[in-house]
Amino acid sequence: MPAEVASAVSDPVGGPISVGGRLLATRYFLAPLAGYTHLAFRRALRELGGLGLATTDLVHATQLVEQKRQSLELIATDASDRPLTVQIFSGVTEHMVAAARWLQDRGYEAIDLNMGCPMAKVNGMGGGARLLCDADNACRLVETVVGSVAIPVTVKMRLGWDRDSISAPYLAARFEAAGIAAVTIHGRTRAQGFSGEVDREGIQAVADAVQAIPVVANGDVRSPDDALQMRRETGCDAVAIGRGAMLDPWIFRKLSDLEAGRPVREPTTDEQTGFLQRHFELMWEQHAERSCTLFRKFAAWYGARLGIPEDLELRLRMFQSMTEFGEILAEIGQRHGERRSPVATALVKVPNGPVERW
Repeated sequence: MPAEVASAVSDPVGGPISVGGRLLATRYFLAPLAGYTHLAFRRALRELGGLGLATTDLVHATQLVEQKRQSLELIATDASDRPLTVQIFSGVTEHMVAAARWLQDRGYEAIDLNMGCPMAKVNGMGGGARLLCDADNACRLVETVVGSVAIPVTVKMRLGWDRDSISAPYLAARFEAAGIAAVTIHGRTRAQGFSGEVDREGIQAVADAVQAIPVVANGDVRSPDDALQMRRETGCDAVAIGRGAMLDPWIFRKLSDLEAGRPVREPTTDEQTGFLQRHFELMWEQHAERSCTLFRKFAAWYGARLGIPEDLELRLRMFQSMTEFGEILAEIGQRHGERRSPVATALVKVPNGPVERW
């Protein structure tokens, strides 16, 4: 086992980490989540503190180069949104190269290649987890993209297509030889979707397969303890947190507290309602009236952690104007903590069936 992995196991809190020459202040990252990790959410989390790196929602490479509105919205950023990596996907190497060069020419600092998305519409284009089914093609893609740009290129992937084709350790080693700067591994197969438990032994196998590049673990990290345990059990160098950051937006601040050896700070009532307001304000800056529709899906994730009573969460999932949002927020402030269920509504709604149906 490489020395840096052994160190991570004995001291799971760690400190700064270098990825492709970029020094990141912490080892706890925001994982890309389709439909969620947009600029407003990233900025809101950064303002809470402790976030080492954020990655955008996955962006279709061809549509990015064609400057489609939706793609440009996904990569929107500002000076406060650093450090940042843009994640792109496609099954066509030439399109990935074109997108990588396009991003580099416009000053973006790093690129992540998506080889983990289980969604049928992405896999049907030959992108996402479908790339895991053809190792030689995946390696050619990585080598070609790495050779086409000077900025760091990373890969996010799953363990394999299914339990009978666990390819991640083999691919990680080949990607490292091709010049990849880091690999993020979600500890499930494509066939699993988001069902079942993350396979930490599978993640450890990826960490053991590489020589020097950082391995970032991802999956089922919903608390600071989960993040630290992930590092202890897998020997990974860092942890990417996706759904856990929506369940508890303060998870990165809490991990920062642990790193600094100070008591973990739980958010106050004012901080909880303030975060809700701030996220919506930041979203409004970019999307104006569309924010009402875009913000609704966050309510099912935020409700339990932010102490929002169930009936007010339901209203947040249907509100139609800034005025209505303000009215709901004021009532949340008055009734904060009345919530009966500690379980986030979204956990019931995350797809658990066969991914072919998504």
